[in-house]
Amino acid sequence: MRIQLRPSLLKIRRQSVKWIIIHSTAEIYPQPAARIDNSIYQSHELFKGVLEDKSADINYHYVVEKIKDEYIPIVTRPLAYLCEWPDIDLNINNRAVHIALLGEYNFKIPEPRCYDILAYRLVNPLLKLFKLSASRIKLHSELSNDKENSCPGEYFEKDILISKVRRFVVK
Repeated sequence: MRIQLRPSLLKIRRQSVKWIIIHSTAEIYPQPAARIDNSIYQSHELFKGVLEDKSADINYHYVVEKIKDEYIPIVTRPLAYLCEWPDIDLNINNRAVHIALLGEYNFKIPEPRCYDILAYRLVNPLLKLFKLSASRIKLHSELSNDKENSCPGEYFEKDILISKVRRFVVK
């Protein structure tokens, strides 16, 4: 299954990146594979969600998925294009990189390795690339105007991510 590449449907980034926002895929994709991360490759289920919604692309720049016993970051939308989140202030959303963890973290505790890979392979390089501090890392629930939003989930601990970011700092 292939997503038709339709960049003409995406908005181009016109401002520099100032935020990194962490999500979970369970928030917008109803497919069971988007809600439960297991050791089998499942990103193709996100593609099904895009096709069913008739949207332009997966609404994250990166998705971190567990495949066998390792977490793998997957590029899902080029950084040149914006992700659109109507519940996040435009001044923040238009300057953000969106990273999702595949799964539902209201029911599952992220493994330590998930935090390691998120910090080492994605967050730290992005902080270095865009000259940002760790204070620019936010959870979707922190920025959403929907007070019911718990994304990326109650069991995702931002403090653990920040400690891993500090551990793997790129100098």
